[in-house]
Amino acid sequence: MKTVLWDWNGTLLDDVRVSFDCLNDMLRLYHKPEVPDVDAYRAIFGFPVKDYYVRAGIGGELFDEVAPKWMDAYMRNEIACGLRPDARKALEDFRRAGFRQVILSASKRDNLLGQMARFDILPFFDDVLGLDHIYATSKEGIGKAWMAENAVVPADCVMIGDTLHDADVARAMGCRCILVRGGHQLPGMLETAGCAVAGSLQEAARMEG
Repeated sequence: MKTVLWDWNGTLLDDVRVSFDCLNDMLRLYHKPEVPDVDAYRAIFGFPVKDYYVRAGIGGELFDEVAPKWMDAYMRNEIACGLRPDARKALEDFRRAGFRQVILSASKRDNLLGQMARFDILPFFDDVLGLDHIYATSKEGIGKAWMAENAVVPADCVMIGDTLHDADVARAMGCRCILVRGGHQLPGMLETAGCAVAGSLQEAARMEG
């Protein structure tokens, strides 16, 4: 069976604006210069998140203090997030094509399940893989473990995400990757990943269809 491993934040969930606003909330709180616009946010965003915080100006010894405050602000405001416009149609396209669909995210799993339930999309997925903490470290380990437990052949698996980290994770797992524009990183950054880049989720589905 073919498998699609979906990133969540920025890929299916359109949370870029909320994430940008939460970052500037933290920068104001710590009297740091704000990031001027969403594209400037996209230009510094990346993994590990600890390094992104450094680029934003609130890293180093502040990280452990800022991270839970950022998450509190995000969870208060995540109700403003919607799915990307063609997310449901892309999920339907992959289901119609017979793909097993799995979320693979660097978000805390409990948060993922709550967000997904709000959009009534859990029935599309065979599994939801996330972390057990809020610090957005790599999801490579849980992805590899899930693939081994479920005897997933890497050649039959594609990762769909919106950041260079997704491409790195896919490469480490031995599967293909499609990056989608409009998420947490600039299109020009995605073009450096050496994998397919799609303009929309439905275009990504057509690439695999």
